[in-house]
Amino acid sequence: MKFGKDCSRSIKVATEIKKVISDYLIRERGGDCGGIDPFMIVVTDVVVSSCLQHAKVFVSSMDGKFGDNYLNFLRSHSAQIRKAIGDSIRLKFVPEINFIIDDSFEQAKRIDDILSHLKS
Repeated sequence: MKFGKDCSRSIKVATEIKKVISDYLIRERGGDCGGIDPFMIVVTDVVVSSCLQHAKVFVSSMDGKFGDNYLNFLRSHSAQIRKAIGDSIRLKFVPEINFIIDDSFEQAKRIDDILSHLKS
């Protein structure tokens, strides 16, 4: 399974998947989400394999407290999310989705804190 951003078709599909998942999370805000506000989930990036059968969806939260409860919510809704993707994007196969926590914002903050500490 080859992942990368070298194929323009996979980039287009990734962009559309990102939009569909974001729209899905906005629609789910009114439903029973087990104490989770899906509106707080941010899809930071999507990388689709060149065969278009696998997608890595990088997610974070607006409050910076992305935990297992958010990841469990996404995983439990993956079938509905895949259905929404299939309904919105014309593909031979709807890609399998793997949700991955994107901690780049937290890493950037730690680096910024270290640099600020070194300046003083």
